Amino acid sequence: MSKPDWKALQSQFAAAHASTGIKLKDWCEQQGLVYDTARRYIKKSAQNNAQKKTAQIVAQNPDKAAPEQGEGKGKAVKNCAKPDPERSPFCADLSDKEKLFVSYYLECRNKYEAYRKAGYTGGDRNARMLYRKPAVARAINQGIEQLTEQAILNAQDILRHWHEIAIADPGEISQMRRVCCRYCWGFDNRYQWIDETEYDKAAAKAANDSKPPPDQSGGFGFVANDDPNPDCPKCAGEGIEDVFLADTRDLVGPARRLIAGVKKTKFGIEVMTRDQDAALKNLAAFHNLASSEQDRELRLLEIERARLSNEKIKAEIENLRNGDSNDTIVVHGALDTPDGE
Repeated sequence: MSKPDWKALQSQFAAAHASTGIKLKDWCEQQGLVYDTARRYIKKSAQNNAQKKTAQIVAQNPDKAAPEQGEGKGKAVKNCAKPDPERSPFCADLSDKEKLFVSYYLECRNKYEAYRKAGYTGGDRNARMLYRKPAVARAINQGIEQLTEQAILNAQDILRHWHEIAIADPGEISQMRRVCCRYCWGFDNRYQWIDETEYDKAAAKAANDSKPPPDQSGGFGFVANDDPNPDCPKCAGEGIEDVFLADTRDLVGPARRLIAGVKKTKFGIEVMTRDQDAALKNLAAFHNLASSEQDRELRLLEIERARLSNEKIKAEIENLRNGDSNDTIVVHGALDTPDGE
């Protein structure tokens, strides 16, 4: 038995697939070929090239292609109006729902809204877990890069950019909070431990230092971010100060726009923000609100000059109607003429 000419067979399959859309497995059965053997030699590139040829045929003869699409005609029209997330190159390794999640997130930049639109029914925690899944996060980043390359800011986009920075609430990014002290919610306002593990470590350290074990009568269950107890005798209800930084991955809207970056220094974590005062100045300049005192005075003088000019014209019209030949026209509020001295 002679060895099959796989190159010729690959060309034949490409032509058959371009004309009928037949799959490789079905074509092998028609030709009497073993599918498991044939797929080693008939590469996917042939199928891809065939798909491209089919797309060209459909583009050149849309009327002929319409009957073959059947029920998918409406879906194809919908995909033309809105990009199909399944065709996006950055969604290749994701499930159908994950592709929809990525597509909707790129539209609204809100993980929770995208999670619901994609058809998921879990809670916000599940939305965050899906958002932080490595494959999904990689697809989102690639999608943002593609959108950034195609983005061209117009005047309205720039104005919206300034507006979001100007109205952003820095409290959504960082807060200085008053939280409870260790004595606020302990039994009888005694020192409260987080759990037994923390107490055991403190007791072991006290034993090594030849000191008595610490008091545990305040109980366990200390929550560091709880509100202060107004009746606490230790902190007088004031609690203790605590600096809180929000998870920047969860920020959306103006607060997200306000952040310029985060860096770790020897003094701690520093959140860099954009200049809100500069954004306000840009908005004021855009709306012509940033003129100087001199500019305002000049504008008032210009208004007054226009008012006097209008009054003079009205007086001239009135004289013409009355047949008054006197050329002297008195304008109220104007400067006195030399003849009036």
